[in-house]
Amino acid sequence: MEAGRDGRVPAWLRQYHRFWRPLLSRAEKARIVAAIAEEERLTTGEIHVHIAALGGGRDMLAFARRKFLRLGLDRTAQRNAVLILVSHWSHRYAIWGDEGLHAKAGQALWERAKETLAAHFAAQRYAEGIEACVRAVGAELARHFPRAQRVDRNQVSDDVTED
Repeated sequence: MEAGRDGRVPAWLRQYHRFWRPLLSRAEKARIVAAIAEEERLTTGEIHVHIAALGGGRDMLAFARRKFLRLGLDRTAQRNAVLILVSHWSHRYAIWGDEGLHAKAGQALWERAKETLAAHFAAQRYAEGIEACVRAVGAELARHFPRAQRVDRNQVSDDVTED
């Protein structure tokens, strides 16, 4: 980033820099993918992380619901998929879980997950926040949808997706 004559970076450039710099490095994405795989070994549930370039305007939750459906996360056998959606530009987020998990875990899960993300995002620790959220959601999935002895197929890719 280029500094001005006074040594400070103009506010408009800091905002623009956010747009073209990746929110997560390759190593951070790999760590999140590993956390998803680790959590999903204990449950039949599915966790997916998606980074949206611009976000969904004012209503991130509605945007997350639409993205959840577009990604096909509503097609899991037990309706127990979770989407963690983060807006790259605004650093806003939303968590959308399918009806199977919501019926068992209730609103308390989403509040805890939101608090986890909020604490890390306030400190600009985005990767750590997403990973902590994955682990919190994974623990709840394992509690309500434990994996049986038989091998369960992965219904949703563990990769962090972006658009």
